[in-house]
Amino acid sequence: MASISLEYGTSGCWRGAVSEAQLLWQFRGPDALPDPAAVIAEALNNPLDFPALRQALVPDDKVTVVLDRDIPSAAELIAGIWNVCQGAGIAPENFTILQPISLTSLRPDDPRRLLSESVRRAVTWKIHDPSDTDGIGYLASSSDGERIYLSRDVLNADFVLPIGRLGFDPVQGRRSAMSSFYPGLSNTEAFAKSRGQGHSELGPDDERPIGQRIQEIGWLVGVQFSVLVMPSSGHGGAAVVLAGQPDSVAQQGRGLLDDNWRIKVDQRGETAIVSIPAGADNPTGWDQLGDAIQAASRLVVREGRIIVLSDLAAEPGPGIGILRSCRSARAALQPLRKESPPDLVPASQIAAAADWASVYLLSKLAPSLVEELFMTPLESEAEVTRLIESCDGCIIVTGAQHVYSEILE
Repeated sequence: MASISLEYGTSGCWRGAVSEAQLLWQFRGPDALPDPAAVIAEALNNPLDFPALRQALVPDDKVTVVLDRDIPSAAELIAGIWNVCQGAGIAPENFTILQPISLTSLRPDDPRRLLSESVRRAVTWKIHDPSDTDGIGYLASSSDGERIYLSRDVLNADFVLPIGRLGFDPVQGRRSAMSSFYPGLSNTEAFAKSRGQGHSELGPDDERPIGQRIQEIGWLVGVQFSVLVMPSSGHGGAAVVLAGQPDSVAQQGRGLLDDNWRIKVDQRGETAIVSIPAGADNPTGWDQLGDAIQAASRLVVREGRIIVLSDLAAEPGPGIGILRSCRSARAALQPLRKESPPDLVPASQIAAAADWASVYLLSKLAPSLVEELFMTPLESEAEVTRLIESCDGCIIVTGAQHVYSEILE
């Protein structure tokens, strides 16, 4: 028997056993850094293809740190960057932390929590408001003629430092340090133009217009230094921190992401058992559920089983509401495309997976809600254990929301 341990949510952990005959494949991503503060300090002092960060700063600089959503060890990163800025003579009043708005995520925790009280009061933390026209200015016209508008906290900064999450993305292919710039720091028109479904027929490295737009905006802003963080497979925490010249960071990050979170298996299984671990600062949301279910659906045969372990408790968005109102999961795909709600991507991912396989979900959602989404609710780990006892051809994945899965031809 193979012993299985699957972390999920902020503190959950299911433990069980699967026979060698049942187990087809098991995957677990990288562990969290034991001392993220030390690794962050080293990355900032010895970056890739760039002098130490402190050498790029002068005392009068206005520094804007663009912090993407769902960044592991975000508070430790902010504390480490502030220590460098403070050493370079930057006043806390000139240090701004700017996060993109998300129409599908909960409000993030304050990333200033590790700063001293006096510094925390002086440092500005903002979540961008795309409807605030006074807070948005014109950057430039893109290569295809679109006028690009961005937050004035970016446009007026002397030094812009983006922090991104290394990860696969259903719309962009891969996330980059600049992913939060567009549409997250732009206006409402940019959100409307960029909203769309994931491209399931494309791989992470296939060209996508929005990815090209984001990279162009980074160049127009004049980003000199960036940070990328790769998530671990446990309850939050960073596995890797890269800092330095943006192209060098992106290139090294691509290789690390593929090595740690890209799954290639020889054949589909009858059952995929996947978990969604979360950090205390980054609770499980519908985006994470959608990404995990999509990764699982690529690993199972038609009419197979997907078992998802999570602690999802977030309120459903309008796209999830459309799915609930339809007579079948497949029937929801067309109205979702037509209405294009803010949570179009996770709603479509869930609908497509429920149409492909039988989905069982352990969560903190009301069982009736789960059933309306064409999934079977699981109310305890004991139910998970009973399901797994009868599974065949099992593929087990911890941290499925970070995975890009594919079947080798």
